[in-house]
Amino acid sequence: MKELFDKSLSRRNFLRTIAATMAATTIDWSKIEALASTVEPKSDYPVVVIGAGLGGLTVATYLAKNSFPVTVLEQRDVPGGYATAFQRGIFTFDVSLHWTYGARITPILEECGIKDKVEMVRLPQLFRTILPDYDLIWPQQNLNEVIRILSEKFPQEAGGIRSLMGQVAEYMQELRKPMDIKTISTTHPIMWSMRNQTMLQFMDKYIKDPKLKASLSLFGGGLGMSPSELPALNYALFTGAAIWGGRDYIKPGPKELSYGFMHAIENHGGRVLLNTEAETILTKDGTVVGVKTTDGKTCMARAVFSNASAPTTFEKMLAPGVVPENYMTKLRTYRPSKSYFVVWLGLNQELRDKIKGYNIIVSDSYDLEAGYAASLTADASKAGFSMAIYDNLYSGYSKPGKSTVTLIMGCSYGPWKKFESDYFAGRKEVYRKEKDRMANILIERTEAKVIPDLRSMIEVMDAATPLTLLRYTKNPEGAAVGYEATFDNSGSTRIKNRTPIKGLYLASAWGNPGGGYMPVMLGGQSAFKDLMEDWTKKT
Repeated sequence: MKELFDKSLSRRNFLRTIAATMAATTIDWSKIEALASTVEPKSDYPVVVIGAGLGGLTVATYLAKNSFPVTVLEQRDVPGGYATAFQRGIFTFDVSLHWTYGARITPILEECGIKDKVEMVRLPQLFRTILPDYDLIWPQQNLNEVIRILSEKFPQEAGGIRSLMGQVAEYMQELRKPMDIKTISTTHPIMWSMRNQTMLQFMDKYIKDPKLKASLSLFGGGLGMSPSELPALNYALFTGAAIWGGRDYIKPGPKELSYGFMHAIENHGGRVLLNTEAETILTKDGTVVGVKTTDGKTCMARAVFSNASAPTTFEKMLAPGVVPENYMTKLRTYRPSKSYFVVWLGLNQELRDKIKGYNIIVSDSYDLEAGYAASLTADASKAGFSMAIYDNLYSGYSKPGKSTVTLIMGCSYGPWKKFESDYFAGRKEVYRKEKDRMANILIERTEAKVIPDLRSMIEVMDAATPLTLLRYTKNPEGAAVGYEATFDNSGSTRIKNRTPIKGLYLASAWGNPGGGYMPVMLGGQSAFKDLMEDWTKKT
């Protein structure tokens, strides 16, 4: 087993693993660009991209770079979707970015010509976890050290820890092998054995201690699903990706990344129209022909990529009867992912070198299902939450003498639905009281567990709820990562970026492979490949 941990997954092999797993195929870009060069004249192949989130920006950049006339329609006054930031006084707050897999998205940035616009900063550690009896720092890219730390805390589980991590390691190796559904049970036995298991069922085979299970479960927390529902394959992928791939922050921030894409599109002759909302996807005989905006303008197109939510795309933007009923029936079985409650804090003191950790996860309970249930009911006193202390990433993130902190709690839309009508009518007094109440609870818990006297340091505070996320993105229920990654909608079963409407593709968290900075950029990249393959079949 020691040789497996030390040698089986080199950094190069890890990148191959993620490429094969998070995209439908490993893309040969010389081949795709060769295909693109045969589609002529380019002026006869206009494309419209609905939405300037990272998925839409990525596919639009590839289109513009290959000389296709592309127009991006963005409803807001800034690009990026969740990949943006905002100012409150002298503080800059990231809307969503805490970490990403920098090594995997760097090739996309290189291909799109924007690698020089941002810098990847390696996180000082995977994360710090604060549980009732344990305060652990999880090291980057060092499985043996992770095993040592856990075995030291849970000596009676040492064998189970090594066995579980060994299964994850072997699963990551299997992902690099060619796959044939007819022989998968033989060629990919780990994957086959886990195919119908939940995260908890997978853990139960190796781990008995509920406290250790709670610690290990945190690798899958970003997917926002119940431990009893989260597919084991997704959990194993996120665990393996985190341990072997390492995590990075995009410096100076997500806003610069999004603007980098936008400027690249414009520099290659494409258009990004901000404050321009798409209303209708126009079709003729089952094929897209353009997009109509809310101000009555029409952009003709041979292809349309939707970075809008899938429910909006298929339920609202297309005429009744255009989408096959069996496709709609399947889509309606999918659920929007969980949303978030977020508190942004600008502090009047420097925390760097005073508080351990950058990405810190706090849970007051080892009961995984109870913690998830608390997030569903927006119980800020019981739900687990995390925080990012940005100044622990690098010196100079905030102004001298200041610090920037974000508190994040998974949250369903249900508890906020009662405020919906008043919220969108501008009557927000009761809503704001509830938002402030929850924010204060998280601040109190942070003060007790992580940052003593936090409240006395607060110079600027803002907060967002699922209603905020709905308002700015129009994602149903303020969904954070598109559709939930359930058994019937993840990995090989994930909704495809090609749709039943000829010329219509998805390029968003709602498509394939799913939500998160890296996945949506990979989705935009592979959606471009799909289009080139489809167009060259006809030329």
